[in-house]
Amino acid sequence: MELEHNPVVANETRRSFGYRLARLASMWRREIDADLRVFGLTDATWRPIYYLNFSSSSMRQTDLARSLSLEAPSLVRLLDVLEKRGYVVRETDEEDRRSKLVSITAQGREVAALVSRVADQVTARLMNGVSDVELEECCGVLDRVEQAAQAHKESADADKRDAR
Repeated sequence: MELEHNPVVANETRRSFGYRLARLASMWRREIDADLRVFGLTDATWRPIYYLNFSSSSMRQTDLARSLSLEAPSLVRLLDVLEKRGYVVRETDEEDRRSKLVSITAQGREVAALVSRVADQVTARLMNGVSDVELEECCGVLDRVEQAAQAHKESADADKRDAR
């Protein structure tokens, strides 16, 4: 029975979509985390390195904390560890002396390359049996959901500005 023809099933599928997406993201991260533990990396340590590796320039600590969904004090303690290991450096932001900029080091980029290799292996393992066509279709759906979320955020931000 197709979903469009059964509103109860279609509604339940839509209702569970976000939950399943969040659960899958968590499971995916745990798989990567388990494979990286052999190298002495934990979810807390590899994620900032992985994220910083994609940045073309230094990033404010507050922006990094927001991107990783971490509280600022937690990120500061984590960055202390990563800095001692030689993976990141922090400098005062010349535009705002109260802020710190975080950059990945050459050693951190080596760790990020390792994380990428492990993430690719996990992806291959988890995506085994998913066709390219299915993946493209799924990515299209995710793109549309992300665009809707972004549009909603922009609209809410505009409403807040207008209310001031």
